Amino acid sequence: MPDQSALLLLVKAYKDQQISESQFYQQLTETITAALGCSRASLWLYSDSLLSEIIALDLYDRNSDTHYQGIALHEDDFSAYFEAMRNDGGIDAAYAMEHSATSCFTEAYFEPNDIYSLLDVGIRYSGQLVGVFCCENVGEVMVWTEQQKVYLDQAAKLITFALKPALQQKFAALF
Repeated sequence: MPDQSALLLLVKAYKDQQISESQFYQQLTETITAALGCSRASLWLYSDSLLSEIIALDLYDRNSDTHYQGIALHEDDFSAYFEAMRNDGGIDAAYAMEHSATSCFTEAYFEPNDIYSLLDVGIRYSGQLVGVFCCENVGEVMVWTEQQKVYLDQAAKLITFALKPALQQKFAALF
């Protein structure tokens, strides 16, 4: 399994207020991209209790070494994906363009960005889905190993721990 020490140190630095929120998001996506050996990683939070829109806190593209924020995805445009995340809490789509929950992204997102594979895990607060951590691979299919999936599941728990005060503030009244 990929080593989690870098992720643990990052969470500690954030909790100890040694780095800012935006630095945490950027270092988080970079750390997980490196640990899993994928091309892109992103952290998203739902904007409301209906879970009908997610907004990127940070999306890191390792190939261009670029970070993006504020991208919004809406259930009206990608209903199969939103339904799968609500029902399953995660998606393992080695062949993302063909997967029933993610093929809705093919024309608008996968093809323009040359994305072949996707691995998403839900971020939960008080048992409720409040966000998504997404890993993507560009240029070729990546069949996600059990170790990568376990690492990402554990990373989601650490992210929830790190973001607990912000999640409480944002979602406590909604659930």
